[in-house]
Amino acid sequence: MGEECIHGFDEGLCAICSPPPEPEPAPKPARAARPAARRAAPRERAEVRGGSAASARSGRGSSASAAPVDAGATRIYHVTHIENLGRILGAGALLADTGEPAATPAVDIAAPAAREYRRTATVPGADATVAEYVPFLLSTDAHLWDAIRTGSVDPRLAPEAVERAAADHVILVTSVSAAVGARKDAPGEVVASATDAGIGGAALAADWPAVERTIVRLTLAEDGEGLRSGEVLVRGSVPMERIALIAVSNDRVRDRVRAALQAVGAKTRVAVYPPWFLGTD
Repeated sequence: MGEECIHGFDEGLCAICSPPPEPEPAPKPARAARPAARRAAPRERAEVRGGSAASARSGRGSSASAAPVDAGATRIYHVTHIENLGRILGAGALLADTGEPAATPAVDIAAPAAREYRRTATVPGADATVAEYVPFLLSTDAHLWDAIRTGSVDPRLAPEAVERAAADHVILVTSVSAAVGARKDAPGEVVASATDAGIGGAALAADWPAVERTIVRLTLAEDGEGLRSGEVLVRGSVPMERIALIAVSNDRVRDRVRAALQAVGAKTRVAVYPPWFLGTD
């Protein structure tokens, strides 16, 4: 196997890490002569300039030039302790807390109170609780993961979770569409939230059009704050073949993960990318 980038592609094949050269701009066609227009008076020119500046400051019209957000292609991340990987691979999937079968982590990073709340918090229109979904973060700088990386107290995390080294965790990477598969259009199969879905009062989008709108809004939020706070949930389970990449912090963990994958015949790519495991400034 050749060298691979953090997105799971062979070297030189990733459009993000190795973007193709920009095409040469096409020559502009000669413009036909236009009749002379009346020269604007000084007052009129000032009003035009002022209006353009106000539009620029307000950001109006910027959406026309911005690249559209593909909600289905949005990357999502599931963080777990390395000790849990064997059970995940044994089940062949990431499992929900109260699914059939249910997840049984060897090392639980969730605070007991937070886990219990998720078992009672309902998803509107889905006849399910939040605990019946596999949780995913929308950013590798998500606040929950950053609390682990920096050893910061967070009520959603078990006290010992922030005492463990971030390097002892792995990040399973996929996309929204890959994780949910053909179930995407069925209401309640994928859920998006602008905040932790287990927090009281969280507004949960549980049908695909609403999920799309939520992901687009979070993606376009200023300074990436939306992605750091948001969460995506996939009902029941996510098979390992839908995981594109397992990110690890160092070579030691990479070798351990590859050995575990080989033991069950899985071929998921593994990439060492230390920045994802460092706390923010």
